[in-house]
This record gives sequence, structure tokens and C-alpha cells, in this order.
Amino acid sequence: MNEIIIDKNKNEEEKENMNILQNVFINSFIIESSSEDTPEKINFKIENDNINEKLKFNENIQKTNTNKLKNKFAQILKYKKGLNLSKKVKKFHLFNYECKNPNDDKIIYKLGKVLLFTYRKNFPKITNYKTKKTYTTDAWWGCMIRCGQMILSRGIYLILKSRGMSTKDALLYTVPLFNEYPITKDKLHPFFHGMLDTYKKIKNDNDIHIKEFFPPFCIKTLCDIGEIYERTAGEWFSDVIITQIFKKITEHFNLFSNPQLNMKIMIFQSYIDMPQLLNECFIEKKYDENNDQYMRLHGKYYYFNKMGIVFVNVRIGLDKIPPEYYKGIKNLFQLKSCIGIIGGKTRLAYYFIGYNDEENSLLYLDPHITKESDKEVTIENILGKHNNKEIHLLKMSKMSTAFTIGFCFTKYKEFLELYDFWQKVKLEEKGLKILGLTKENMNYDPNKDNDEDFSPTYEDKDEDDF
Repeated sequence: MNEIIIDKNKNEEEKENMNILQNVFINSFIIESSSEDTPEKINFKIENDNINEKLKFNENIQKTNTNKLKNKFAQILKYKKGLNLSKKVKKFHLFNYECKNPNDDKIIYKLGKVLLFTYRKNFPKITNYKTKKTYTTDAWWGCMIRCGQMILSRGIYLILKSRGMSTKDALLYTVPLFNEYPITKDKLHPFFHGMLDTYKKIKNDNDIHIKEFFPPFCIKTLCDIGEIYERTAGEWFSDVIITQIFKKITEHFNLFSNPQLNMKIMIFQSYIDMPQLLNECFIEKKYDENNDQYMRLHGKYYYFNKMGIVFVNVRIGLDKIPPEYYKGIKNLFQLKSCIGIIGGKTRLAYYFIGYNDEENSLLYLDPHITKESDKEVTIENILGKHNNKEIHLLKMSKMSTAFTIGFCFTKYKEFLELYDFWQKVKLEEKGLKILGLTKENMNYDPNKDNDEDFSPTYEDKDEDDF
């Protein structure tokens, strides 16, 4: 009898969550028009929806020489004439790239493509569903949300690049997914049009023309869906909750449903469940001697089928991260698939993007700067507001013990690197402790939220390597 009651309560909770998701989705589309509207009113349709032609066009753009590329990135140099480190260092790693000179052009180009999200002000009102209080800024409470946007945008940018987009297009199609103001369909790449089709299905009207809608990862949408996790505007969102919301959005709104995009967001607690990851991103079929992108597991063959963004929520130690984990943390950034770590220290959330080997410190971007919200996303405001030439350092001994690691693999080779790394961790537990990527880490309780309050280039063809 108790089991029946539990199942009933669970079903009611799932039904309630589904209602929240659908209400959020419907309320996010603020302007729509029927099929009877004149062409002038619905002229936002992208002229070229032929994705193959677009990809071919982008591939041709990428064929250029170094001199032209330096001119192409002149805007980045305009905003980033040099990097300011919070402390002088001789050598550091930005993701898997080693830099001996922080003013080196290549490191400036590379950092110019790592998007910065900070506090914003004067954006459309969002409402706390508990108190009914409205907010037009996320200052003092939205820092982990901004860190979550940074790590997810990094993964989406790399995936769009892997689909053949130029650097400029990848930035212009990534940032609108996170912007605070409503956008129109022409700002959304056809890869993401599945979410608009979902809206039409909910409304049961395929003739509806959607004019403006709030982006899927804007702060309003994130706060609205936060209701499922009892979080809302003006409150602290943990790294665990923000990654769960990302997953909910992509699945319920079919954001990555386009065959050309073909990707999946996965979340693991404490360690990577590799068999589960294989089931999500590989397809089981008979052995094919012409396809070498497969994994053999328990006598079955699994062929690479989907790209993936993976988040691993971990908790290491009680008050401080034990020193024996420092090497493992730094080794994470050696992986090409690593897209960073979101965490921080007490009352401050940061996005970690590399490390300084000499002092066991991590490099991070700081979201605790309040900037004006942009109604329009242009390359100028992307380079002006989403790029930061200030890189800070935080000693790992001062880090919070709860944080989330991000990975993104866009091809089989990158997945294989992560898989080999995972196997090595299991075999060399003492010499290469990697956070929660082993089941033996008993400090993390998957039923307990990471709920510490942090609030208060060169050639485009080389971009796959960064």
C-alpha cells in the first residue's frame, strides 16, 4: 500500500512538473500572429534554410590565410590589447593550451572565443513566484546562473564550430540563446527551430507564426523552470540545479532535435557512468568493417551517433579539497573535451577555465560585474560585453568542495580521449585522483544538493583543438 501511495505521489509530481514546463513555454512566446498576417508582418523567416548549403558556404569562408585572419580578429584585439592577471605568473594553461606570455596574440584570440556572462541590469521584469516580487537585475543572486551560462555556451559554441560554422557565426548564434531580451526567429539558427515546432504542437496550431520569444537559456526561462526545483528569481541557484534546468530545457523543448545538430546533455553525480553515456550517444548495431568509430562492450558493438555535453556534479572533502586531488583537477584541463568547471568559494561563484601549475591555482572568469542588458545581439556587443581580459587566480585550497565539471565531445576522437581518461582513473586511483569520477569517492551524497550559497587566432581550421 505504501508503494502505491509513493508511486501516486511521484506521478502527481511529474504531472505538476510537466504543467510548469508547458506553462513556461507558452508564456515565453510573447507575440504571435496567425497565418492570415501579411508577409510584411512575418518577414523574419531565414532566407536560406538549406543547412547543407550554409555549411558549405561557411567552409569556404574558413579557407583564408593568416594575414586575413588577423584582420578578421582585429575587433578582438581592439577590446583585448592584453590580459590582466590578478597575480603575476610565468606560465599557465588556458584549457589545454599552454601559455608562457599572457600578451601573446594566440592566447588573446583563444580567450576571445570564451564567452563571459555577468550580472545584468534593466532587463524585462521577472517575477518571484513565491513573493510576487519583480526583478530587473540579477546582481547579488545570479552569479551561479551566469557561470552556468558560461560553461554551457562554451559547449554550444564548440558544437556549432564542429558543424562547419565560422567563428563569427558561431558566436552570433550562441549568445542569443542566453540573452535577456526576446528574440525573433531570424536570430535563431535553423538547428534550434525544433523548439518552435514544440510550441506549435502544444498550441495544436501549425499555422501560428511566432514573432518574438524569450531565449531558451535566458535568465527569465531559467528562473521560471526553477520552480520545479523550488528556486526562483532573487534566490540562489546551485550548480546542480542549474545543470538540471539546462537538461530539462533541451529535452522538453526539443532544442537539439535537428539531425544536423544531433546532441545530448547528460548529468552524472560523483562519477561518469560510461555504459549509460554509451547508451545515450552510441547506437547498437552489427559490426561494420567500414566504420571504425565504435566501442565494443559485452560482446556488442556501439557506433558513435551523438555529440554530447556532460556535467559531473561532485563534492570533494568536507571543508577543503584534499591536496591529493590537485593533480587530478589540473589534469582535467588537459583534455580537449573539458569545457571548464563551475564552482567557487564561499559566497562567490566562478567559471574556471585553466590553471597555474606553480601555485596549484585555477584561472577563472568572474561574473560579479553588473552590465547593461542588450536588446540586440551584435558582434560589437559580444566582443564588448562577453569578453573579459581580466583572468583571476584562486588557490585550490580556497575552493568550495562542491562544484561541477563540464565536458563536450563533438566527434568520436574526443569521446575516446575521455573514455581512456576515465579508464586510467579507475586503474590509477592513488596516483591520479580525479574528483568524483570514481565510485570510491564517498564524500559526495547524491541525495544532497551542492547547496552552498555563493550569492552576495589564427586559422579557423585549428579551432576544433580549442
